[in-house]
Amino acid sequence: MPAAWPDTLPQRFLVEGNSHALGENRLETSMDTGPGKIRPRSSAVADQFTGSMRMSSAQWATLIAFGETTLGHWSLPFTVPSIDDGADPWLVRFKAKPSRANIGGDRWNVSMSLEVLP
Repeated sequence: MPAAWPDTLPQRFLVEGNSHALGENRLETSMDTGPGKIRPRSSAVADQFTGSMRMSSAQWATLIAFGETTLGHWSLPFTVPSIDDGADPWLVRFKAKPSRANIGGDRWNVSMSLEVLP
């Protein structure tokens, strides 16, 4: 059973600036003449999601502990609430470690790049 996104962290991504791209699983082969052939490479393909959340310094520390300890140095999959209201949680893993930018006081904009696993 994969780890779950901690309850003490925000449960929704900010609406602005999110990007959800379908994974590419096609393989194109060039032909001597005419258009190339395209076929599926695999039936399992990961989508790409980038988004951000607003966090306090304490929440940032919780996120770091979650990634380093629970996720085995950011490498294991986990479930996170999906961006679709009422939908099942996504099974994801970090594509890159998160980054943060201070937006005033103890408020941080935390950017994450996730792979949405099939």
